[in-house]
Formats: sequence, C-alpha cells, structure tokens
Amino acid sequence: MTVDIVAPGWHLAGSPVAQPHGADEELVWRFMQELTTNDAEKLGTWFSDDAMYQNMPLPPAHGREAVTGMLAGLFTVMRIEKVETFHICSRDGLVLTEREDLLTAIPTGKSVALPILGVVSVRDGLITGWRDYFDLRAFEEAVEMSLRG
Repeated sequence: MTVDIVAPGWHLAGSPVAQPHGADEELVWRFMQELTTNDAEKLGTWFSDDAMYQNMPLPPAHGREAVTGMLAGLFTVMRIEKVETFHICSRDGLVLTEREDLLTAIPTGKSVALPILGVVSVRDGLITGWRDYFDLRAFEEAVEMSLRG
C-alpha cells in the first residue's frame, strides 16, 4: 500500500515560510532532500564529530559514527520516499522544520505520510543535533511494524 503526501489545508503552496532563508536553513533544506537517498554513509557527512540524533521517543545516538550507524539500521527496515517541508525557520543556529515524510516499511511494503517537527542545530556548516518529533504509534500502526524492538 503506497500513499502520497497531501498538503494540509493550512499550508499555502509557495509561501515564503516554506522556503529556506539564510545559510543554516539552506543547509537543513538540502539535508532533508538528501534523506531520500537512504544512504547512511552519505548522510553521515552532514554531521559534526560530536553530533546527536534522536527520533523522539527512541534513544539518541551520539557522535557521527553512531548517527551513521543508527541511520543505517533504520534504512534496513524503512525507506524515506519523499520529504515535504511546509514551514522552515531559524535563529542562532537552530532550524525548525514542519514537514511530512513519506516512509515505506520494507518488511510490510506499507507506506505512511508522517507529520514531523524537526529541530536541527547547525554550527560551522555541519549538523550538531537533530531531533524529530512524531507520533510513533501512528507510524507503527500504519505500516504494521514496530520500531521499539
């Protein structure tokens, strides 16, 4: 079962708040598009050596190597098909994204468009922190697969 991302009624296509402004937002915008490569090694190059990554409420990964490993593990069970950013804003190295990711569970072949709030910290052109907030239960129920082990 494949689904599409349908823009919510409150989203205004072409709105300036959906377009990146400034270096930090541009970096995060490009990174979000790179997620669809599903290539953990390539994505790992976007992170600082001391980076942290966490899909809330799952445990975090600390350090570029651990982040890359966590992404590699995720990509064995799911694919990121598309990322649609509805809002992006930043201040002092902190970038927020309101988006939907189209995810497909590899074991079941089922897909879900998952609303996500992303919080990304940027320093010197690298990602130092990345936290995604989403409804884990909604994901697990939609794709009939657990990420909690």
